[in-house]
This record gives sequence, C-alpha cells and structure tokens, in this order.
Amino acid sequence: MIQVSELHYSTEDGIKILEDIHLHVDRGESVALLGPPSSGKSLLLALLAAVIPPQRGQILVHGRNVARLSRQKILELQRRIGFYPQGFSPLPRTVLDNVLFKLRVLGEVHDQAQEKAYVALEAVGMIREQSTDAEELSPVERAKLGLALAVCNSPLVLLLDDPFAGLDPAEQEEVGALVNRFHDGRSTVVVATRGPLPHAAAASRTLHLVDGTVVSP
Repeated sequence: MIQVSELHYSTEDGIKILEDIHLHVDRGESVALLGPPSSGKSLLLALLAAVIPPQRGQILVHGRNVARLSRQKILELQRRIGFYPQGFSPLPRTVLDNVLFKLRVLGEVHDQAQEKAYVALEAVGMIREQSTDAEELSPVERAKLGLALAVCNSPLVLLLDDPFAGLDPAEQEEVGALVNRFHDGRSTVVVATRGPLPHAAAASRTLHLVDGTVVSP
C-alpha cells in the first residue's frame, strides 16, 4: 500500500530533515512510527498524504507515484487517504458540521454526507456531542473528532500524526483503542507519536525515526 524509496527532504537552508528513507507498509498493516519532537515524523506523514510534494526520491501510495500525479489525480488520491494532522484544531462549527464540511469537500452529496457523518461520529463515540460547538470540546473529545474526520470517507490508508498529544495516560489509552478498532484488516494504518505508544493502540510493527532515517528497533 505504501512504498518509499531513497526519500530525501531538506529545508531551504540546506538542513537535512529526512535522509534516504526506505519504507514499505503492506495492505492492511498497522505501523507505529516513533520519534522525538522535530524528528521529521510530521513531514513524513504529510509527504505520504500528498500534502507536501517530495523533493527527491519516490513515494508510491496505493500504486500511484505521488511525484508524477497531476493536481486532479492528487485530489483523487487524497480522497482515499484519511489524515489526522499534528495539532489538529476543528473548525468553529458544531461537531456534526465539521464532519459534514469535510465530506462535502470530498465531493459527497447531502444525503450520503449526512449518513457517513453519523457513522463516523458513532464510531468514535461522539454522536451525542454532534450539536456541540467543536471549540468547546475537551482535548480527548477533539482527538476523537479528528479521528472521525480522518475515517469519515472510509479511507484505504489512515495516517495519524500523534493523536495522543496533550492527553493524560487514560485518555491516550481511550484514543489508542479507537485507533486499534480502525485497523480492521482492510485499512492500512500508520500512526506517528513521540511515544510510548499506548498499549491499546497495538501495531503490527514499530519503527523509529532516528537522525532523519527510519530504522527497526
């Protein structure tokens, strides 16, 4: 599902962030990517999500070479990817409207968007908060909403950039259990965190991002 070869990325000042990254994630696999702050985890996930174009190297997602896709093809690919960005912040709307807005951006018509939004909120245990202003949510509720946004369109690939940040240990386990639930044998999941990974978020494989390179423990 994901194949990365000889990936390099540097700042405009020439500072290397990612260096000779090689990574493969099989269809249906769940991978945890651990690394300290500023190690490049967020950059790597943004590259995999086709949010940022690669500078050098090859990224294949769902059999498509990200660097060679047109803007339209990138948008089509992104519809198959669920992405939880670092420091997720919801729109100043209700919980339900946040999910509906995402689905409409993805091209879902009204009835389908409504149905998928309810399914996503039910999956993360937020259906009762659907009318709540998203800016009034607690940190763990915001994390759950972020997950609902990531999974609302039943993506083939789920990329989660530290959904545990800012949560206490019990809340991390609660969110970790949701992440584990979304790994159902069909979805491919990559979750990045500074670690440690919550016990409830069991992963098939754990990798570490060290000095700009992905290594096995």
